[in-house]
Amino acid sequence: MIAGSSPVLNLTRRSLCPRGTRGGLLWRRWNRFQSSMAYGGAVPTFESFQPAAASIDLDVLEHFELPEQYQAPTIVEDPADLPSKYSLAVPAIGTKIPTAVRSFASSIRSQSFKQVLESFKDLHQHGFIKYLSSTDFSNILIAANPKLIFPVEKMARKIVPGTVPDANPYIRVYKRFWSDLNFVLENMILNGHQPTILDYTGLMGKAMWTQNKTIQDSFWNRMLKQGLKPNTWTYNTRLAMVAGIRPANSLEKFPLVHTEKYVNYWMGQENNAVTEAMAIYAELLKSGLYPNSMTVELLIMAHARVGDIPGISKILRNVYGVKIDGNNDSAKPIIPKGSPVYPTPRTLKALAVAYCRNSQFSGALQAVEFLSRIYGLKIDEKTWDVLLTYSYAFSRPKYGLLPADATSKLSAMMQERTQNAEPSLQARDIVIRSLARSDDPEELELAEKEIRKAIMYFRTKVQQKYMTSRERWVNMPAESSSHEGSELWRLEKMMDEQLYKVCMWKDSMGYWLYALARAHWDRMQKFNLPISEFETIQINLLEEFGAYWHEYRPIFEKPKSVDEKKVVPERVKFRYKYPVSMAGLKGFPAM
Repeated sequence: MIAGSSPVLNLTRRSLCPRGTRGGLLWRRWNRFQSSMAYGGAVPTFESFQPAAASIDLDVLEHFELPEQYQAPTIVEDPADLPSKYSLAVPAIGTKIPTAVRSFASSIRSQSFKQVLESFKDLHQHGFIKYLSSTDFSNILIAANPKLIFPVEKMARKIVPGTVPDANPYIRVYKRFWSDLNFVLENMILNGHQPTILDYTGLMGKAMWTQNKTIQDSFWNRMLKQGLKPNTWTYNTRLAMVAGIRPANSLEKFPLVHTEKYVNYWMGQENNAVTEAMAIYAELLKSGLYPNSMTVELLIMAHARVGDIPGISKILRNVYGVKIDGNNDSAKPIIPKGSPVYPTPRTLKALAVAYCRNSQFSGALQAVEFLSRIYGLKIDEKTWDVLLTYSYAFSRPKYGLLPADATSKLSAMMQERTQNAEPSLQARDIVIRSLARSDDPEELELAEKEIRKAIMYFRTKVQQKYMTSRERWVNMPAESSSHEGSELWRLEKMMDEQLYKVCMWKDSMGYWLYALARAHWDRMQKFNLPISEFETIQINLLEEFGAYWHEYRPIFEKPKSVDEKKVVPERVKFRYKYPVSMAGLKGFPAM
């Protein structure tokens, strides 16, 4: 269905290179070499330099998102009310839908794809698939979300020293994902249901997320063969693929900025992300469709991927009438409100990422500032986080592109522009790290004030929300139902998210205290100050924050039963560490 199997010769690796022979030994060495290259391997020389074709993939994967109609399953109250949507193999009128099919169709919205697939296979075993409607099949395809798949078992396996893993752990997981999805698609077609344009667009989006261009092309070709006309979002999934596909078996560290060698290589290639993206864009216009804001954002990211800064500025000028390094005082919107191309806060984030990825922090600030002012857009939290992250990175000695106080100034600007709205955890983390790098007593004092403000916000907002939800959970009646969609089920879901935030904040606060104490220690050594001064500062920090730290540690209870209600212990899916010995110099590593 997805990729047709081609006939192969009746020759296998084992028949040609059996174990124990020299050929078998060379084959195993070659596999190890390929695996080592997948995890980094040897550094290529300049002559053989060919960078990964997807340096901006994480930005695209985080940015691209299909609209709600491609992600939210359709609610069908009574399948019997939709006889025309059922398989041609079953009489549409007077057909009695089995209870198991009704239950399955109504539970797709509240179950994971793994649970949906198990129930689907059970219906298939009992011959009930023929009672499913086209809407039911579409909802099953929507439930298959590759964003929620993680190769936990493979990544947590024990790695023997001196060896390398066989391959990228995601490869096998995604292969199983498409195998399961192919089983659903085959049964969908065999029972007389053809995928719609919404189904194909969603499937192409899943192929983009799993970085499989071959599968995406196969869906595209089958859609055209079926006679369906693609829409703008179908083209957007193809744009997202060429703007940031990740090469297979690559777990290399994601680069913060593009190097000069990288830009020179891709700008010298005839076929790169820009040429492919512009070809798809021309095809979109030729088919009579209109682009939307996501189309423009993906084109911007495609130019950023190859380091084409003039191309990004040209898009910004031609589409939105904004000039970088120019006079925009009298500029007015050239795109009317209500137009599909009208910029959104996501457009601001795409511009910030595109310029910053190519070390153009000034261009990022101008693009975000001018576009938000001219079109009346609000700079959201995610855009501020991008700007703060890069201001912190570019002010470090490794890059040295910005002064040391750039992050604190940008933070003050953010507070002013957002009317003193509370910054996110990431924004606080960046600001405190930036201040704690200094040896200026005033900036270290500012870092301490920021930590104090963050802890107060944690106690009154983050921690309090979780404690309130926990109190509601404890006081719920013992006979409360815990099935999917019930009030107790929703409350426990919300508690999981709130507990996750609590633990993330505790992790961050522990590092902030360590970073501040470390900064005072480095200052003492640099200026040859008496150690008693550092000890006084350390004792003050411990007296103010240390006791509080352990006082608000989450309590993990053992399972117990109260009447008929089972009290489930708080579970955290990850480990986090506390500064267990924050007393004396031994409490701080590397001191």
